[in-house]
Amino acid sequence: MQVHAFAPTEALAPFVRTFEIIEAGDAGEKLLIPETGLILGFRYAGSSSLVEGAARLEVPDHVVTGLRATARRMVTAAGSGIILAKFRDGAAGAFFDPPLHQLFGATLPLEDLVDPRAVEAASAGIRAARSHRARVDALERFLLAQRARRDWRADPVVDAALRAIRADPGALRVAPLAGDLGLSVDGLEKRFRRSVGASPKQVASILRLRRALGAHRPGTPLTRLALDAGYYDQAHFIRQVVAAVGVAPRAFLHAAEFCL
Repeated sequence: MQVHAFAPTEALAPFVRTFEIIEAGDAGEKLLIPETGLILGFRYAGSSSLVEGAARLEVPDHVVTGLRATARRMVTAAGSGIILAKFRDGAAGAFFDPPLHQLFGATLPLEDLVDPRAVEAASAGIRAARSHRARVDALERFLLAQRARRDWRADPVVDAALRAIRADPGALRVAPLAGDLGLSVDGLEKRFRRSVGASPKQVASILRLRRALGAHRPGTPLTRLALDAGYYDQAHFIRQVVAAVGVAPRAFLHAAEFCL
């Protein structure tokens, strides 16, 4: 599997963290670790499916994935290719109408959220592209057109909450944070979930998990990974890994193929 990353242009940089083109020469299976931003994808070759228990669910060729608390197992056919836009946390609302918490845990056809004619036109441009750069350009044109149709402004309170969570996800206490921002806990929770797609605690939990897994190197003690990522202790880290991926971290880190 080959992954090619592209930075967004200046106009999209406030909204898109990165573009990725993923191509699979051979069939394969990967575990996808939860992310803090929505993901949009256009498949231009092959197919993929999600494995959930004994079921395999075909992934739409044009897809939006909401935030989720648990990892997903993805099976990709040989010869597949997909381009992804990975949105910054709290920024996907510039492109989609529903409150983002309605997409939590969902994997939906993009046509459910965007005019199918615009989706098909973008898909045709991506399929016809002769280079990865041209595919990214086609996806950027689609996103810029969607952005131009929406009168969207970032919520400054939510942005402040996100900055606090990113700075130290292990220290999050929702009630003091809400008080610092002049809101009730319920008021902060509702605004945050609508704009980001998950609760403050869920986002902090995803960030801690990603930081710990991203920092892992052979021989790194689990206690060091846990404390550096903001967990109370090693036991706290183990509980979250088991909840997110289904197995304890030592077995998972030594055996699993996963994508951050």
